[in-house]
Amino acid sequence: MTHDRRTFLRAIAAGSIGTAVLGGTATAAPTITIEGGGADIWNQADEFHYYYEELAGDFDVTVRVDSITDTDAWARAGIMVRQTLNDDAEHAMVRKTPGNETSFQWRSDNGTAAKSTTSDEGEGESELSGGTMVADWLRLTRSGDTVSAYGSSDGSTWTLIADISPSQIDLAASAYVGLAVCSHDVGTLCTGTFSNLSGIAPSNNQDIGAVEVAGSVSTEGGGGDTAPIVSTGSASNVTDTAATLNGALDELGGASSADVYFEWRASETSAWTTTARETRTTTDSFGHRVSGLSPGVDYEFRALTDASDDESDTGSINTFTTSEDDGDGTGDRSYFDGSDGFASMGTWLDDSTQVIKVTEPTRSAIESAFHASGSRVVVFETSGTIDLGGETLQITEDNCWVAGQTAPSPGITFIKGMVQIDANNCVVQHIRSRVGPGPDGNIQGNDAISTQDETVNNVIDHCTASWGVDECMSVGYDTDQTTYSNNLIYEGLYDPYGDGSDHNYCTLIGDGADRVALLGNVWAKARSRIPRLKSDTRTVVANNLCYFFDEATNTDGSAETAWVGNKYTGVTATGESIVEGSGTVYSEDNITADPPIDADVPFVEEDTTASRPLWPNGLTAMPSSEVEGHNLATAGARPADRTENDERITQEITDRAGNDRLDSPYQYWIPDHNAVGGYPSLPENTHSLSVPSVGLRDWLEQWARSVENASASPP
Repeated sequence: MTHDRRTFLRAIAAGSIGTAVLGGTATAAPTITIEGGGADIWNQADEFHYYYEELAGDFDVTVRVDSITDTDAWARAGIMVRQTLNDDAEHAMVRKTPGNETSFQWRSDNGTAAKSTTSDEGEGESELSGGTMVADWLRLTRSGDTVSAYGSSDGSTWTLIADISPSQIDLAASAYVGLAVCSHDVGTLCTGTFSNLSGIAPSNNQDIGAVEVAGSVSTEGGGGDTAPIVSTGSASNVTDTAATLNGALDELGGASSADVYFEWRASETSAWTTTARETRTTTDSFGHRVSGLSPGVDYEFRALTDASDDESDTGSINTFTTSEDDGDGTGDRSYFDGSDGFASMGTWLDDSTQVIKVTEPTRSAIESAFHASGSRVVVFETSGTIDLGGETLQITEDNCWVAGQTAPSPGITFIKGMVQIDANNCVVQHIRSRVGPGPDGNIQGNDAISTQDETVNNVIDHCTASWGVDECMSVGYDTDQTTYSNNLIYEGLYDPYGDGSDHNYCTLIGDGADRVALLGNVWAKARSRIPRLKSDTRTVVANNLCYFFDEATNTDGSAETAWVGNKYTGVTATGESIVEGSGTVYSEDNITADPPIDADVPFVEEDTTASRPLWPNGLTAMPSSEVEGHNLATAGARPADRTENDERITQEITDRAGNDRLDSPYQYWIPDHNAVGGYPSLPENTHSLSVPSVGLRDWLEQWARSVENASASPP
């Protein structure tokens, strides 16, 4: 097909470059910076970062490409129309490259090889000799079924590169139109900067295809109000009746603050339900827990933001499906996850994060990963028992995610030493620690799992902690933003050294610990500190189950705490309140049973407050009547793959059985003299993990689901 060269004149505005006309009014447009990775936008599938909106019908989009980093001669930045967001989608793109100037490319149908005005297959469509031109200004139009690409050196005089008829590309009535950047260098980000965008107002951005390094979008300037950018993430912690919706405020635009929130609804219904708003002054991820959903139903949701300068944005629609109700009111996953407290759960994690594989169950292998520098995820290709030799094993560097869920059955158990987080921004999931008495007779400080003093933003989720010599799982002094969720904490040893030093405790919150959330845990068979809230602490204690045999909780006078929806059973210290001391305590929907405390004794002592001193944003507690069934089904490491001792404890709680104390991991328990059996010796099973190049967080979530729900499969 041969064309005559034509020139198309279009006046964008009367004035200097840098001014665009939208709806007839000249306003200065912002600079848009897009970072994109990806191998290529070519062949049968694409990898790049896309900033787009969905449009129906004709369009006329122009932009100036101010710069593009030279990651490769065929890196590209430009305007794209795309039929879907799949990596093999039919598309057309006018593109600027560092080494090959400006040209036009297209894919005629989903999954077919791409063509361009510079390729043998597509050069016949070109209006230009060689298929390229020198142009910083790009233009892409759709008129009916024809897509046309233009270039310009000044934004006023436009040269047609090619127009593609329905014989070459046949888009549906509605398509995605936006700006695209590809580095053409796997593992490297290319930065494209754009100005004077006209014809679209993108509101969504995401990576397309299996990019190795995640891209991003930011905007700056413009001389007037610019829109914020919000994106919709995936739903997490989905049960039969609840889910956590996730999103991110990517840009504030020209505003000083913005309200972020979600809308959600059952699929194929028209009315949206709106969540509470949160005000943000910086870009960050955000989430909200919604409850009262129906089992086995498809839902859709989207993130929204309204900025303080009256600009707004709506993210794309994502979906999730609630699980089927298994009949006991618990669903197939935990009601809580580690992001439901005050801590931000691994916000540093992305697809470029280093993954360290542990291939042997030894202290040295684990310690190497725990002490490694930089953001990292620790995964396991082995199961087994890891003897710590009486010495504490510490995570010493920030940004560490320990994913015990990735181990083959029956998982990882640490013995004879404390596991401790001595770093910030860490996540520990699905491990067991059974510390027991050490050889030096040191009682104080021998917890099974703990956070070190002055650490910040740490999560311990779905772990088992038992046989501590002091407490079993505690929070360090002067810490901030700590969440302990869905843990199984039991059998602090009563007199481990035979000297009458009865400890037998569960959880201590150290002096000065702020914003501690204890959510969905099980405490069992301990004398006290269930939990112990020391001076100047601020805590939320929600939906925990306790099976204990003596006093429970004490609060120091300067402690502030909110207790909601907890259940305490197996009470022997009847006639006393559960929460004692002189702290400021808010209490709501807390119950005792088997036996209950006396009717005239309150759950907390008289010194209480009528309002919550603190509470995590978006958190909604379960009714206390649901706590026992839920927590016994979901708490601890690998609840769908429990080891013998964890099964023994949950069964004892169910049966209201078992003795009130152990002095040793080897002690027999009454009344029928079944042996606890001492430290476990787990089989050393192995498997090979295939870590994805994209979707690392979702991959970890799938592994978690597989050990929390017997019907789920690993990725």
